[in-house]
Amino acid sequence: MAAVAVARHDSYDEAVAPEGSEEPGEEEKAYYLDDEEPLEPLSRDRQDDKVSQRSQSLESVQKEAIGDDADDDPVFSAMAPAAEPSAPERGPIRTAREAQAADCDAPELPPGAIAQEAPLDGPVEDVTPPSPSPGVSPQEHLSAALRGTSPGFHQWQEVEVASIKGQPMEEVIRVYCGIWNLHGKRAPSDLHAWIPPSMRHHIYAIGTCECERSLEKSLIWSSKARWERQMQDYFGQDYRMIGSNTMSAVHLMVFLHRTLWKYCAEVVTCHVATGFANVIGNKGSTQVAFRLGNTKLLFMNCHLAAHADKMQERTQSMHRILETSPIRKRKDMSGVHREYDRVFFMGDLNTRVDASRDDVDAWLAAKQFDRCMAADQLLPLLKGDSGHASPCGLWPDFQEAQINFPPTYKFDKYSEVYDSSKKRRVPSWTDRILWKKDPGIKSLSYNSVPTLQCSDHRPVFGQFEVKVDLNWSGPPPSARKSSVCTVQ
Repeated sequence: MAAVAVARHDSYDEAVAPEGSEEPGEEEKAYYLDDEEPLEPLSRDRQDDKVSQRSQSLESVQKEAIGDDADDDPVFSAMAPAAEPSAPERGPIRTAREAQAADCDAPELPPGAIAQEAPLDGPVEDVTPPSPSPGVSPQEHLSAALRGTSPGFHQWQEVEVASIKGQPMEEVIRVYCGIWNLHGKRAPSDLHAWIPPSMRHHIYAIGTCECERSLEKSLIWSSKARWERQMQDYFGQDYRMIGSNTMSAVHLMVFLHRTLWKYCAEVVTCHVATGFANVIGNKGSTQVAFRLGNTKLLFMNCHLAAHADKMQERTQSMHRILETSPIRKRKDMSGVHREYDRVFFMGDLNTRVDASRDDVDAWLAAKQFDRCMAADQLLPLLKGDSGHASPCGLWPDFQEAQINFPPTYKFDKYSEVYDSSKKRRVPSWTDRILWKKDPGIKSLSYNSVPTLQCSDHRPVFGQFEVKVDLNWSGPPPSARKSSVCTVQ
């Protein structure tokens, strides 16, 4: 039986420091394991890794919802967007690809450090819309650019999220799931192509693998505090990160719109390692679960075993993730996903296309996606096809929207060309978004973003309408707690 380590706290605002440690003074210099140094002394209100992984208590979000001053909350104050500096004079304009390369390859700073302002005569980002992706007409691309979104996004008539009435009936909320394996790179500063601000959702679940630093470095220093702050600034004050969890290079964070804060309770975050000996966290899952009114939601971001011949190992890892999750309470039910009403299982699942590279290249050139999908390893398992070479495991409990985009792995850097190295890896749909079969979840869009090319993966997103029951009078006092837990 795997050892279980659990850390609990009663409030999101209470920091838990290691025994014997002291908080550094405002002018004390900080050192990091990866030899990164801040450009200025760290102040006390900077988030550390522990704060970034703690979940918010019900009292905090309810105070926010009824109008309490958010500046009184030290955690929320730390996550509040910084004041925008005055705009510098514009220098030579660089191309979109040069701007993208600069974003992804900029020298890495330690969490909490503030980057120095660019020189006044430095380059600025090219605002020219990116070139249309294959299969998208110039008219479609131009129309999407004018709307501030990329092709493939669902467009509601109302840009803003609908108000919540809490009547004795199910409410329909908007949910956005986004995943991206960044291959050890920082996320670009401009995320509009992946997460368009012009169409807002009630819930954003953002899962990444190998974000900020490589897998090897992440085993030593895993903090994603800077990435979380970037996203908090991006979403603005109408959203709060109610929960996040980091396991080495696997990270998940969930943001909730202010209209739902007062309905949120029982936030729990955890992770399950499936790497070497089921101890090393280079592979596994991070999880964020919470209650909205009477509806329980669970989001899981995963990074499963690589290579085409490891499908059976991936199925076993999925089984371990669901069966041994620390937030699982009922042993009479097979898997934590059966204890929750709405469940999303996503990430770099590393599923491959069982075909030769030459065959797949020919099919893609002819736009014969159906032939590629016929060789996909995951689809038969989702259908419960017992005749497949690998056992189905718990895959049939989940479903996936129809795939109408090219394989998302593996690309040459800053290119639309699939792997041209000696290995010539077969193009595959490794990055997937699944959800537990449920009439309360309706898929509206499922697509990748071909214009973001700083990684060998392409980011993927899914938009959903989800039914939740918000007709409630609040949780009992015993439920007003949060916890962080891990299985190793």
